[in-house]
Amino acid sequence: MSELLDALEDSGVLDGETQAFLIEALLNSEADDYADVLAPFLEPAQALQVLQTVPNVLERSQKALDKRAEDALKASRQETDPLAEAFLKVLPHGVLKAIGMHTFGRCARACRAMRLVCIDSKQWRSTLESTCSLWSIPMPKHLRLAVEHGHKGLKDKADEKINWRHECLALLRPRCDGIYVGECKFKRWLRLGHHQDLRKNAEQLAMKAGRGGGAEWVDYRRYVRLLPPNHEGDGLNYALVLQDPCPLAVAEDVLCKGVDADHKNPEKAENVLTANSVPCPADPDRLKKRICRGTYTYENGQVKIQYSATEGIFNLTFALSHGGRRICSDKLRWDDYNMQDASSEVINFNLGKLEDWKGGGLADENKDHFPEMHFRPTRLLEHLDDEGRDAANNAEQLLMVFLGAQSVNECSSIFQIDSQAFAEMLGESLSSLHCLLRSKQQCSTSC
Repeated sequence: MSELLDALEDSGVLDGETQAFLIEALLNSEADDYADVLAPFLEPAQALQVLQTVPNVLERSQKALDKRAEDALKASRQETDPLAEAFLKVLPHGVLKAIGMHTFGRCARACRAMRLVCIDSKQWRSTLESTCSLWSIPMPKHLRLAVEHGHKGLKDKADEKINWRHECLALLRPRCDGIYVGECKFKRWLRLGHHQDLRKNAEQLAMKAGRGGGAEWVDYRRYVRLLPPNHEGDGLNYALVLQDPCPLAVAEDVLCKGVDADHKNPEKAENVLTANSVPCPADPDRLKKRICRGTYTYENGQVKIQYSATEGIFNLTFALSHGGRRICSDKLRWDDYNMQDASSEVINFNLGKLEDWKGGGLADENKDHFPEMHFRPTRLLEHLDDEGRDAANNAEQLLMVFLGAQSVNECSSIFQIDSQAFAEMLGESLSSLHCLLRSKQQCSTSC
């Protein structure tokens, strides 16, 4: 037990599931939000005092809950179905790696037994290693030594103290399982009588007759979708860039479907809306033609995108960062934006930001055409997580390993259960998984 769990019980929260929910919610919240998280369930004063005075109490509380779940699982082992026991033993040996980190996290919420399997440090260590390899990111020395010892089968005391899940999420790298979105806005002046509806003109005349008009905010968005590294093809990393005032859901759907290899970028790539602009209808075909297809590089926390249009070559530079605790690589901040025309002259776009020595922020509070872009995970792109495009291939390998007669006999003998029952169990679950991953992969082959 921990001081925080004792405080929750003293406040009347005795249910284990409620305690686990509160601990997880507090881990994913900032310190200023602790009171709001606790208020619906208990009087937060005692728990807040513990959170403020006891160091690392949340992490120790989470370990105590995991230990409680592990003890409960051991106590109920005699009642566990043999097929369920076999399936849980098979999970760490490839199934979880094939389904990706998103489904990996959902499996942890299925039951206590699945949670214990999913928090295994070996799984997260393997994911961290493959992610560093995918993006050519050097692994920190203390983590590299722990990985080397793990491959050699050596026990390392430092390895036991490493939270591999935390290290994996803390690794800064581009994310391909969603889209980065920036909410742009500016204020424009509308004169009286500009509406075709005479009733609206009459209402505005009654309210703003003395001023001759009024100001209103106009919103549009910028989108950036980063595709996984293409090591097996031409070796280039491709990116899709879009700017449009259409609804968010329509733009995300078009970007998820991608563009063809022979896609031509629009003639005017940078088209900042002006005061006279009118939002365009949400036409998917029109949006697809407005997408700019280019390449990007990632190095030292900077994402550099380059694409060509009729006007010239556009270069976008972003600084990648984490949005907060347990939020992974979800911010792109504009560092530079320029265009090189046909005469090789470089034209720099004004980002509308004040220098740091002036306090930062917007140079003009009435417009923000280059806001910070935030990451939005997308279900259709979850298979393009840190394993890239290997998820479907891993599923195929699993099918070949587990559904072959010889492999099934070997596995069934290890787990001491009937071969036919074991084959049926794995065949049904892995076949469903295989179909799901293949269908997800097909939605991005055009990219």
